[in-house]
Amino acid sequence: MRTAVSGGDAARGRDGIHQLLDIETARATARHPHHPPRRPRPQGAHSGPAACRAIHAAAQAPAFAGSIRTHRQARDILGNPALTGYDNPRSFLMCVYKQDRALCHRLHADDAPRLDRCRPSCANVARTDHHAAQLLQHAQALEKQAASEAVPGPLADRLARRAAHLRALADRHEHDRIHAQEPTS
Repeated sequence: MRTAVSGGDAARGRDGIHQLLDIETARATARHPHHPPRRPRPQGAHSGPAACRAIHAAAQAPAFAGSIRTHRQARDILGNPALTGYDNPRSFLMCVYKQDRALCHRLHADDAPRLDRCRPSCANVARTDHHAAQLLQHAQALEKQAASEAVPGPLADRLARRAAHLRALADRHEHDRIHAQEPTS
C-alpha cells in the first residue's frame, strides 16, 4: 500500500507485487498444458462434474501467441472465461473454475480458486486421462509402502485405504470419461 498526499487530499492505492502476481498468473495460464496453444484440439478423455466445460473451454479458447508484459494484458487473459482451467497436481485433478460453484471458498467470493482447499465433490472438478494415470501411479507407490515390514500396522492400513480410494477415483474416471468430439469436415 502506498499513501499519496496532494493539495490537502490523501489517497491510498495498491502498487507493485499485486500487479506482478497477476502478470505471472496470466503467464502460467497461457502456458497451461490444457491450454490450446500446445493442444490445438481437446485430446484424451475427461471425467467429473466439469468435464464438458473443460472440453468446451479447450475447444473454444483462443490461441495465445505472444508474451504478457502489462497488467492490462494480464487482466484480459485472466478475465477470459475460456481459460479458467487450473491444474492441481497435488489433488490429481483440474479445476474448471466457476465462482458460483466453487467449494474452495464458501465464506467469501474470489476471482481464482484456492487450490490448497480443493474438494473432490466440487462441481468445478474435472480429471483427464493423465490425472487418472497419476492416481494409479500414486496408489501403487502407497501400496508398496503399506506392504513394507518397516511400516507399523495402523499406518500400513491407512496407506492401503488411501491407495484403494485413489484406485476407486481412477476407476470412476475410466467408467465416466467423456471423449472430445473431433470436428467433422
